[in-house]
Formats: sequence, C-alpha cells, structure tokens
Amino acid sequence: MPIQPCLLVPIAYGETARQALLDVGALNQMYTPERIGDELALPIFQGMELKTVDFEHRLDNIDVRASPEPIDPHSRLQQCILPLIDFDKKLAKTIPRKWERLDDLILFPKDAFVGDEWDAVLQQHSDFFKRIADALRAQRIGRQQPIAADQMRTSQVELLHGLSGWVEVKDNGLVYGFDATKVMYSSGNVSERHRMSSINADGEVVIDAYAGIGYYCLQLLVHSKVEHVHACEINPNSIKALAWSATKNGVEEKLTIHQQDNRITLRQLAGCADRVLLGYLPSSEATWKPAVEALKPQGGTLHIHMNVEEERIENWCEDTIQQCLNYAQKSGRNWHLNSYHLEKVKWYAPRIRHVVLDVSFSSSSTAS
Repeated sequence: MPIQPCLLVPIAYGETARQALLDVGALNQMYTPERIGDELALPIFQGMELKTVDFEHRLDNIDVRASPEPIDPHSRLQQCILPLIDFDKKLAKTIPRKWERLDDLILFPKDAFVGDEWDAVLQQHSDFFKRIADALRAQRIGRQQPIAADQMRTSQVELLHGLSGWVEVKDNGLVYGFDATKVMYSSGNVSERHRMSSINADGEVVIDAYAGIGYYCLQLLVHSKVEHVHACEINPNSIKALAWSATKNGVEEKLTIHQQDNRITLRQLAGCADRVLLGYLPSSEATWKPAVEALKPQGGTLHIHMNVEEERIENWCEDTIQQCLNYAQKSGRNWHLNSYHLEKVKWYAPRIRHVVLDVSFSSSSTAS
C-alpha cells in the first residue's frame, strides 16, 4: 500500500474533518480513509496548509489503499486528470463538468483544456486524451467549436483523440449515422424529434425543407405511415449521413433526397405536399413563401421553427400565420386557418426560446 500524508483525527470528528478537507480542496480522494485504533486517517495532498482545521488532529504518513474506481464519470475524470496537473487547485477548477457523448465519442465544450497552462500539461503528457478516453470508457475525444456561419451550418468539431468522426447514435427506435466533425447534431432537440415520431402523417407526402441528417424526417419515416418524404439538403456530408441512415432503418424507398438550395427545390415541388417541415434556426422565414406554395392547393400543415424572444411569442404566432395566409392569397389560394399549436422546444439563449409553430390551412371548401 502507498504511503501518503494523512490528517488523523478522533473517530468522532471523522465526518467533520472530511467535510472540512473537502471545503479547502485538501482531501485526496484517490485514497481510502483508514481507521487506526481510535483515529481516522484522511489522505491529503502533499504540502497542503490546514490553518482552518480547529479540532484535535495530527499529521503523519500512513499506508493507505487506493480508492476503488468511482461509478460517477465526473469523479473518474477528476481522478484521471488531477495527478497529471500535480493537483493544481486553480487548474483543477477548469476541468470540464459537462460534455456530450455520441456513441463512443466524447465531445467537450470549446473552452475545455485550452490555455497556456493546459498546453504545458499536454506537451508533458502526450497520451493525455487517451487517458481521458479510458477514464470515460470511450474510444474518441473531441472538442466542440462554434458552428460555421455558412449556409450549411457546418460542424467544426476538433478531433483530439481517434481517427474518425463517424458515429452511430440510437434514438427513439432508430439509428442516426453521421460524421460529427463535419455535420451538426443537436442533442438538445430530442423532445422535438420524439414529437415528430407521434405526428399523425399517415398517407401524407412530406417535405423536409432543412433535412440535415434527418433529425425530424427520419422519425416520421420510421414511426408513421407517410407515403413519401422529399428531403431538401445542400450539405453533401449531411446527405451522405441521411442516405446511410435511411438505408440502415429500412425506409430508403420512401425517401427522395434533393441536393440543392431549398428555395429552388421547394419551387420544383410546388403543390405536392401535405406537410412541410421548416426546421432551421435562427429563422426559417426565407422559405415560408415557397413552403406555402409547396403545399397542395387544398391546404396542409407547416412546422415552422424560430428563435423568438419570450415576450414576443404570441405576437410572432399571429404575424406568422397572417404572413403565410398572405403568401397563399398571392398564389391564388383562398385559405383559412384550420388549427395551430405552439411547441416550446428549449431556451436558446437568455429570454430567447426555440419554438415550433404547427399551423394547418385549408381551402374554403374544406375548412372546418
């Protein structure tokens, strides 16, 4: 057993001492406290000053046992990294507390392990990210970067350990396959993806105007009895992923992928759809007009995604519905509002919500 510096206190003070050491970052949790007669030996970090300890105690070097590997992944990460940074308390505070897991790929936030101090650690330990992968029981490590400000919202994940960004993610009874370094995947939209799986779209022709890797349209293809889905997408990496996933889930015969700007493909699909998905943020407004015209003459349903300030949501719904009715009228369609529903998906930023407006229109002869 390794010999480690320990704080020894009477058994009666054991929990008080443990909490006091935790509060000052002195408790070395890599080792297990040991009972020695009427005392409890609590392992501490080398060189720690214990000026705040105001109860009976003494310091000694004691044979202690290594702690068992914790079940909690955050503790495993701490135990992996702390020895590599010489238990530097300041640097320890910047160890990431959250990350995203996609298959066997761990994605840390963009500011994780960044800065001169971390650079020095990485230079000293060339296997740093492999150790982290092992601690988190993963095979690959990546770091998120801001989504590119381009038309395709390209992912800019930096792969730190591993050779490929391709992942296969199981979700709600289907599998999404994609290269996380090349396309965006939003785990935060899970509620909306699952809601799409429960939409009654039996026998419908659906257009997904911003298909991506199939976040929403795959849920419809797998879980409803749609007649066909037309997926509009401009990013070749997303198209590759969507085609792979459609085949993997056995729905490729009901899917047609249109690789072009959706303002063009929507015009080419005019008058054919019962339902159009407009899942683009921060705003899908640029395609509202061609989306309205893509619905069948007798009407249909739009699912309009938008980022909206909380206090403006009600007015935004009214304005959006009216704008769509205006587009319909200009294209020679005498439509009425049939029904609508607002879904609040998540907070996008302070005071700003990602919302989805489901709005259905019908012609005068079919209005209820």
